[in-house]
Amino acid sequence: MWNKINSPIVITIIAVASLFVLRATMKPKLASEIRGAYEELNAILEDGASDAHKTKAIQTFAQEISTQMRAGFKSDDAKNASETKVYLETKNKIKIDNIKFVKAKWPGREAFIFQIENKSNKYISNVHLNYEFYKNGELIDCKNKWVTAIKILEPNQKIALSEDRRLVPQGTPKEEYDKYKSDEVKISITSFSVKEMR
Repeated sequence: MWNKINSPIVITIIAVASLFVLRATMKPKLASEIRGAYEELNAILEDGASDAHKTKAIQTFAQEISTQMRAGFKSDDAKNASETKVYLETKNKIKIDNIKFVKAKWPGREAFIFQIENKSNKYISNVHLNYEFYKNGELIDCKNKWVTAIKILEPNQKIALSEDRRLVPQGTPKEEYDKYKSDEVKISITSFSVKEMR
C-alpha cells in the first residue's frame, strides 16, 4: 500500500489537486509558480528513468518547492508586519483635541465639537472614531462612528468636526434632560485606511 501511495503518479495527482486549490485561494503569481512546478513534475514522469529514480527526483523537487513556498509565506508575513508598523506609526501621529460641548440644535440632545489633525506624512481615509461619554468620572454611554465628513485627511491637515448624542427617548420631560447629560467626552481613533498616493 505504501508503495502505491508513494508512487510518482499518486504524487503527481496530489500536486494537481494542490494546484487547483491554490489557484482558487492564492495570488495569481503563486498559482502560476505552482503550475510551473506541476509541469516540472510531469517532465520528470515522462523521462525514461525507473520508478525509484522518478520517486527520488520528485521528492527532491517537492522539497525545493516546499522551501520556496515557505520563503513566499515569510515574505507575506514581512509585508503584513511592515503594513502594521506603518499603520501604528501613522495612528500615533493623528491627534484629536479642542473637545468642547456646545449648544445642541435639537432638544433631547447634547452637542460637541473637536478637531482632528493628521501630523503624519500619510494620506488617510475611512476614519472611524470612538466616543466615550462620562459623568462624574463614570462611563455612561459610548458609540463608534465612521466620519463621513472626511474622505481623505491629508498630511498636516486639521479639520474641525461636530457631533451630537441623543440624551433620552422621545417623550421624556424636558426637566429630566440634564440628569442624562455627560460632563466629559473622550474621542479616540478605532480604525482608518492608509492611502498610497502615486
